[in-house]
Amino acid sequence: MNRREFIQFLAVLGITASHLPTALLASNTTWKQKYDSALKNDPRLIGHQNYAQERQAESLVIEGEFPKDFSGTFYRNGPALLERNGIRQKHLFDGDGMIHAFKFENGTVSFKNKFVQTQKFQKEQEVGRFLYDLSDIGLKNPEPVSSADAINNANTNILPVGDEIWALWEAGSAYAMHPKTLETKGAVTLNAQLKGAPFSAHPKIDADGTIWNFGLDYASGQIIIYKLNPKGIMQKFGLVKTDYHAMLHDFLITDKHILLVLPSLTVNPKGKGFAAQQQFDKNRSMRVLVVDKNDFSLKATHEFPACFLFHFGNAWEEKDGTIRFDGCRYPNLEVLHRMENIMQGDTSLMKDTISQTVIFTIYPDGKTKQESFADSTEFPRIYPSLTGKRNEKVFTIGDTKNAQWADSIRSMNIDTGKIDQYVYGEDYLVEEHVLIEKTKQKGGYLIGTALNWKKQQTCVSLFDAENIKAGPLARAWLPFHIPLGFHGNFKMV
Repeated sequence: MNRREFIQFLAVLGITASHLPTALLASNTTWKQKYDSALKNDPRLIGHQNYAQERQAESLVIEGEFPKDFSGTFYRNGPALLERNGIRQKHLFDGDGMIHAFKFENGTVSFKNKFVQTQKFQKEQEVGRFLYDLSDIGLKNPEPVSSADAINNANTNILPVGDEIWALWEAGSAYAMHPKTLETKGAVTLNAQLKGAPFSAHPKIDADGTIWNFGLDYASGQIIIYKLNPKGIMQKFGLVKTDYHAMLHDFLITDKHILLVLPSLTVNPKGKGFAAQQQFDKNRSMRVLVVDKNDFSLKATHEFPACFLFHFGNAWEEKDGTIRFDGCRYPNLEVLHRMENIMQGDTSLMKDTISQTVIFTIYPDGKTKQESFADSTEFPRIYPSLTGKRNEKVFTIGDTKNAQWADSIRSMNIDTGKIDQYVYGEDYLVEEHVLIEKTKQKGGYLIGTALNWKKQQTCVSLFDAENIKAGPLARAWLPFHIPLGFHGNFKMV
């Protein structure tokens, strides 16, 4: 990227705010009323209840026994504060982020949680009401959006970086936090020239600890690519020019390339709110941009039939140059709108909101293929050391009964299709589970949280990743529940 292109990019960042949605319609009091009424009849909705409590639990009740050498902290992030002053957010994406930390030490488990003290959160806490209307919640005089970071919720993922953890969002800065106290240090500035630039919630980590990430500027359609060292110091960045302006949630890396997968979405500027503006176009191919890791140059563009994916598992390249990657494919974008429905208490399953694991293949001659596996899979994970390399298994959550939320975890062998699965049961709402590799032997652990809606308590469970069906090695219970969230990661001691 030359100096002129960079200056143009900075100018685009400056005007991005004018493209962010600011709805101005009437009060949505009935939205909160619908949710409150539905919660009385459907206790499963407790996971999306407004949650304002910062809490600690020094010693969780344990079932089974956690390995003595299993030490570290499991962090989770997700929207928690969903209501202020009688007004409820309309979309799950709009809740303020809260970090939940489960600390494992000498067979014991403790817990604490805290809100990410973003600029938006602090400002709205001070006045006790929402100031920005991003999803048509009905504020009479919403404040104008001056920048992406002005509305940054930091509510999507958590990334251990050096001696910090970073709370991540989709379109703005990461927020640095203290890993033990969860105190917020402030927004991360990787480069003075890129202050406030989008830094996505799904970075990828090479085996040597190198951190790769991207950020899409929705207005210009330019994608910025970041390369950081393990301590979070930026080593390099660059731009990839596209004509894509819609939501872009995740990406992939191989040992040689970065894969930017552009789903079949367009933007309807008349939509009232960010989610409403995202439109699925069945006539628009899903495009895969293959970008060189060394100089960030665009090497090739490939097309697949129209579809949408939130999350990918892994990508790798074979000796002949064939590229393969997997993800959880949806037939359209109905899943995004379901997250709005559930905020008003509608738990009915929309037929197109179930994703399935798909292996996508790009051959050296440019031909493509896709192969579908199990239905109802999401939040794919692989063993971290295999990022960008050939993996045999992908680990996901699943839904065995077409219910409101996932009820199971599983691994699937992508060569044989063999599934190893554990079903929590109908009383549980199961969240993303994270893989932790063993340091002295093959295999690893699978750790994750689940909300027992009947008991109104959340548990964190540890599994042998190579024998999931045997059930949890151990489980620790909070004396209360925490809200259902999105993503997390484990930091070893």
